Amino acid sequence: MSEWTLIIDNTDDVFDALRHNHQLKMGAEIRELALIAQASDEYQVDETRADAAAEKLIQAGADGTATIGDFLAIEIAGLLQISPTTAALRISETLNLRDRHPELWAFVHAGTVRPWQALKIAARCVTAGLSGDAAKWVDHQLAISVATLGWTRALRTLEGLIVSADTELAAERARIRREQRQVYVGDHTYGGSILFARLDTEDALALDQTISDLSNALAAAGSTEPVDQRRATALGILADPRAALDLLTGAGNGTPTNRTATLIVHIAADSLSPETQAAGTARIEGVGPLDRETLRRFLANPRVTVRPVVDLNTAPAVDAYEIPARLRHHVQARNPVEAFPYSARRSVGLDLDHTDPYQTSAPPGSHQTRAENLGPLSRRVHRAKTARAWNVVQTEPGTFVWTSRHGFRYEVSPHGTLALGRETLHQAA
Repeated sequence: MSEWTLIIDNTDDVFDALRHNHQLKMGAEIRELALIAQASDEYQVDETRADAAAEKLIQAGADGTATIGDFLAIEIAGLLQISPTTAALRISETLNLRDRHPELWAFVHAGTVRPWQALKIAARCVTAGLSGDAAKWVDHQLAISVATLGWTRALRTLEGLIVSADTELAAERARIRREQRQVYVGDHTYGGSILFARLDTEDALALDQTISDLSNALAAAGSTEPVDQRRATALGILADPRAALDLLTGAGNGTPTNRTATLIVHIAADSLSPETQAAGTARIEGVGPLDRETLRRFLANPRVTVRPVVDLNTAPAVDAYEIPARLRHHVQARNPVEAFPYSARRSVGLDLDHTDPYQTSAPPGSHQTRAENLGPLSRRVHRAKTARAWNVVQTEPGTFVWTSRHGFRYEVSPHGTLALGRETLHQAA
């Protein structure tokens, strides 16, 4: 029988049905919080083990929260069909609310405060660095009024309470804010990327002026782009200081001169034929799928470095425990993300684990380090496997069947994760 059940409302009034469905959804959200908290309390850790792979007790969230086993997140990840990283965050958020904001926790279970609102309040107190006691003070001051103030007013009240809870810490946060300057570049889908930066205000204003100057210089050089697109082009030109300076002084038109790149490009064989070239697509590792015109723009620079394609039909193998670069590239191309249920972590940079443990006593020619005995795993998952909290079998190259400590089974392949259900007690034994 399917795990999904269609709920039929015994009413002809769609508005009553919608209200009822909303109540069911809110009840399910509350119950999930309660079950995560209960699982955190009941999950057992073998504290007699002291080896490197042994499960550790860790504090689940911020100051004042309970300790849990660090493998709990990967158990819950499979059940909720989310990544281990997301599961760890879900546990942390839940226990931050329960252990640091008991009055809000009670209001959530009474149905007077929405779970997402209470979780956001708890998270804000964590990011502000409040101690467990200070968070409980904020909890008491806010809990009574949060249901009646309205959400926007409640948030404004929260910010004032956070400052009042620890004034010295508030001053420290102002200092740290400046130290949190950063630049993020990501989301390279379809040849367009997102850039986010947190700067000192004076630097941000100076950068804005330079972008405007470059944008105006592009217009003077003949650019017909709309102003927003032209400013984006101007910011890209700053990646090449010489080109930017030449443009500002009238000695150039902004064409980059110093760009280099190593690209791994995957192009389907049928997209190379003359009949399908116009509609073909390509994928650049770490960037994503691109249309052929955008790919031509990437490859137009004469300093692009091309690396040989990894042939997945050949699987190099060695006797040594260490993994040669060619074999590593082969496994990463075969499994581009971590070979664990619902994980979204890219395999580049992860451990390459021997599915069947490497035996130093094996005779020469055993070829234990081969593609069909390797899989990319993050460090925590690797430890859980080594500790035998999870078991895995590579049923065919690149396809892994995992069994959790509590008997839940998952098949992981390059195509994703398939939940296989739970073993019976007889099978698990």
